[in-house]
Amino acid sequence: MTAIDSKMKGQLSLAVAIIAVSGAAIFIRLCSSSAVIIAFWRLFFSVLFLFPFILQPEIRAQFKPLFRWKYICLFFLSGFFLSLHFFSWFQSLKYTSVAASVIVVNSSPIWVIVLSFLIFGEKISKNQFIGLILVLIGLLFISSMSTPQQLDNTFFEGLFLALFGALMFAAYLIIGKQTRSRYTIANIPYVFIVNLSCTFFLLLIALILKENVFSFHMNDIIWFIALAIGPSLLGHALLIYSMKYISAHTVSMAVIGETIGASVLSWLILKEDLLWSTLVGGFFVISGIYLSIKYELSQKNNQNTRAISDESLD
Repeated sequence: MTAIDSKMKGQLSLAVAIIAVSGAAIFIRLCSSSAVIIAFWRLFFSVLFLFPFILQPEIRAQFKPLFRWKYICLFFLSGFFLSLHFFSWFQSLKYTSVAASVIVVNSSPIWVIVLSFLIFGEKISKNQFIGLILVLIGLLFISSMSTPQQLDNTFFEGLFLALFGALMFAAYLIIGKQTRSRYTIANIPYVFIVNLSCTFFLLLIALILKENVFSFHMNDIIWFIALAIGPSLLGHALLIYSMKYISAHTVSMAVIGETIGASVLSWLILKEDLLWSTLVGGFFVISGIYLSIKYELSQKNNQNTRAISDESLD
């Protein structure tokens, strides 16, 4: 395979992945069930569809080192924050527009930087600080919009839930980053156990809210399965696969592609208006995320280059 063919293969995989994850918000809006029920069944089917992979002997062997308390606690903590992310974001989509909700919830890369500073004392660079300011300006623009009449009473509640979802996903990413950097954990076992614990916590949330996860319209099963196969499995799998052929920098920008893709799909399929304040706010948020991610990846590339140089001098 030539270099051009490899690059095209990576770009095609990334494009399909972005389309797949962009469809999540649309599937949720087309589903008539409550947020926690949608989230539970999305994760349940995601775990179910992973079973054929973990039945393979070489994959099963990767689970054996993970049955230790330190791993189990980290997995359950990750699953807990992921369950809160899914529940709050899905609920926000019931209250506000797809574009506004997706833009806010995808601001999580910025909150990873903020939480890492507050918890671990990691330095915030000049570019990352500027990125944070741009995101905050964008959020102010979005929150100032004039909403359609049917969303007036719940619009700000939806924005708050989306922001809470972004913070919970940032916490999930930080735990995952710390876990994967400290310990050697294979991808499939990690995803399976975290998703399984997330499913458990979503069931617990449903019980607390007195929601019956088995009470839903039969047509919603289509959307449950679509969420599991599309955004959860196909989308994330292709994102990882595309990294073989294109830079991590390009793949990391998928969060921006999802934001744009979901907004366009909501306009085409759900006939939602893209208001000027959402577009302007989205531009600031996307610019802030781009600036922050670009800086972080450039720092990693510099560290890798220095490491290679040091090894060549040994």
